[in-house]
Amino acid sequence: MDALSVVVDEVALEGLDGITLPSLWIRLEDRKPKFPLKLDDCTKSFIWRSLVNNADLSFHELPEEREDIQLLDRFKDIDPETGCETQEQKFSHDRRDVYPLHVIPENQDGIQGSCVFFKERKNVTKQIRSKSFAPLVNLEEAQERYGRKLVVVASQALRFRTLIGSDNDPETKISNDSYCVLERVGRGRWQGELQSDLHGSLFKIDARKMHYLRKCLVKHELITMQSYVRRLKTGQQQHSILLLLKRFHVNRRNKYDILMEHVSDFLLQQSDHFTTVDNLKEHLNLNDKTMKRLFKNLRYSKLVEFCQYALEDLDPSAEHCTNKNGRRGLFHPSNFFSVCLPPPPPYSVSSSGPKGIPQREIGLRMNVGRLESRMICRKMDRDGVIKVNLAVYFTLKSAFTLRAKPVLFQSNLET
Repeated sequence: MDALSVVVDEVALEGLDGITLPSLWIRLEDRKPKFPLKLDDCTKSFIWRSLVNNADLSFHELPEEREDIQLLDRFKDIDPETGCETQEQKFSHDRRDVYPLHVIPENQDGIQGSCVFFKERKNVTKQIRSKSFAPLVNLEEAQERYGRKLVVVASQALRFRTLIGSDNDPETKISNDSYCVLERVGRGRWQGELQSDLHGSLFKIDARKMHYLRKCLVKHELITMQSYVRRLKTGQQQHSILLLLKRFHVNRRNKYDILMEHVSDFLLQQSDHFTTVDNLKEHLNLNDKTMKRLFKNLRYSKLVEFCQYALEDLDPSAEHCTNKNGRRGLFHPSNFFSVCLPPPPPYSVSSSGPKGIPQREIGLRMNVGRLESRMICRKMDRDGVIKVNLAVYFTLKSAFTLRAKPVLFQSNLET
C-alpha cells in the first residue's frame, strides 16, 4: 500500500465521525507498518492536496472543536510468560473518548455509522475544493480558518469496503447497531475492542444483546474473536472477548494457552505421563478457581484425559479399601491426569484386536475431523496396512470397520 492509500485508509477507518487533521497526523505516526514518509510540513501539505483531490472524501465543520485522540496499547503490559496484565490499565470510562456513540437511524441515502454531530455539522467541501477538485485553500489556511472543527469523512462505500476487506461481498447487509460495532472495532485497529467495554460503557446494553450484534459480524466473517484477560482495579482478573477486524487479527496466546502448554510439558516429563492433581497444583502454584477453568480448557482441547484408578493398582503397598457399597475404592477422575497424545493410526487399529475399530473412532483418537480421518483410512487401505469392512448393526445402521492385516485370521467377521 502506497503512502496516499495509507492516508485514505486511516480516514476511512475513523468512521462516520471523520478525523481532524491533528488526529490524522497522530494516526499516521502510529501506523503499523510504519508510514513510509517523514511527517514534516512539506509532507503534510502534500497529504492535504491528496485529500482535496480525492472524490471519495468530503470535508465538514463541527459545531465545536474536537480533542485529539488518545492512543492505547493494551498489549504493552502483558506478561509473555503468563499472558496476563502485569498492572491495571485504564478502563474505557476512565479514558477520554472523543467519539461518543450516536447510532444513525435508517435513511434514504444508505448512510450507516455513529456520529454525534451528524445533523449539526456543516458540509464545507465546496469551500475547500473547486468542481475540478483543485484546492481552494492550502493546509495553513484551512487550519487557521477551521482549526480542530474541520473533519475529513470518507464515503459510505469506501468506509464499508475498508471495514469488510476485499474478500467479502460489498452487498452484505447488516443492521445499524451491528455496523456501529464493526465501525468501533475497525477504529481500534490492531488494539481491537473488548466486548465488555462495548456493552458496558459504550453501547450501555445487556451483554446478551451485544452477543447477537456480534453474532451477525462473526457469521459474515467480518471480525475475529480472541479471549483476553485483564486486571481490574480490585486486583482481580476479568475474562473478556477481544474483537478485531480480520485484517488486524494476530494469534496471541492467552493465559490458559500458556498454562495448557505448561501442563503438557510437565506430564511429558513424568513417568508414564501421569500425575496427580495435587502435584500439578503444587507445580503450577494456581488457586482453585484458575485450576477449574484450566481443567475445562484441557477437556475441551483434548490435550489430556482424566482417569479413574483403584488404589491398589496405583500403590500395591496400600491396604485394600472399599466404598460404602462394598466396591473397590476408586480415585475420582479429577484426581489424576494422563496425557492424551494422538497414537499412530496403524497402532490404533492393531490395538483394537480382531473386531476392528470404527472409522469414526480413528478421528476421535487422533483428534481430527471426519474428512481427515477418512483420508487417513484410505491411505492405509491403499498401502495394505489395514482391511476395510462394512459392518451392519442390529439398529439397521452401517459403519466402516477397520482391522489390521495381522489379526484378520482371528476375526469372526466376513470379509
